Amino acid sequence: MFRINERNLIGIVFTGFIAIFIIGLVLSNCYSVNTGEVAVISTFGKITRIDTEGLNFKIPFVQSKDYMETREKTYIFGKTDEQDTTLVVSTKDMQSILIDLTVQANITDPEKLYRAFHNKHEYRFVRPRVKEVVQATIARYTIEEFVSKRAEISRIINEDIADDLAEYGMNVSNVSIVNHDFSDEYEKAIEMKKVAEQAVERAKAEQEKLKVEAENRVKLAEYALKEKELQAKANEIESNSLSPQLLKKMAIEKWNGVLPKVQSSNNNNLISIDD
Repeated sequence: MFRINERNLIGIVFTGFIAIFIIGLVLSNCYSVNTGEVAVISTFGKITRIDTEGLNFKIPFVQSKDYMETREKTYIFGKTDEQDTTLVVSTKDMQSILIDLTVQANITDPEKLYRAFHNKHEYRFVRPRVKEVVQATIARYTIEEFVSKRAEISRIINEDIADDLAEYGMNVSNVSIVNHDFSDEYEKAIEMKKVAEQAVERAKAEQEKLKVEAENRVKLAEYALKEKELQAKANEIESNSLSPQLLKKMAIEKWNGVLPKVQSSNNNNLISIDD
């Protein structure tokens, strides 16, 4: 009969413990990476590889991992942000504007971004750079230009932020100014100015209308005067063309052949056929 002595029992227990430790160590260093994430693997502090989605393994005690979210993320600057990072910027004419802004971006080069900011890129890079670009852009416009050229300003901000973030392996898909707020006094001033400008435009239109009507009256008067002159000229020509012989002929043509029943005492005919 096989007997287990004390030494053999200790060996079995120690071997089992080692086996359990190794299995646990292996299992604890197996990890999975979700879709839209990567794992940055460092060996003694130096980046050695980037693991993508799926099951992966790292060397215990030698390698470490750090997850990074590479899917598109929305960075909110405004009251809806947990830290209330509303942008307060100044315009060219030294007016303050409170801006709520969103930036949608994803990571295209996680290694480059990680090397630069060690997975703290949002607060070390993205947010400071966005604020800098927004302030620098809006500072080139007056507050009135900001209102009238908001689409143009959004486009410029989008392009500048996209260029800056691309240098560190990030792709910007959209930048939107979702809201802006002025002081109540300035908003009233803008509204009053718009009303005044509209009144000026209406006055200009009315003046133009009166000018056209006056020009039309002058043209009609000139036309009537010219028509009178032509009529007078025609009458003059017609009067000059009526000779005595022509008048007698016209009278004979209109005579119906009936002599007048009443004659004057000198017994002259109304119509003389003598030349």
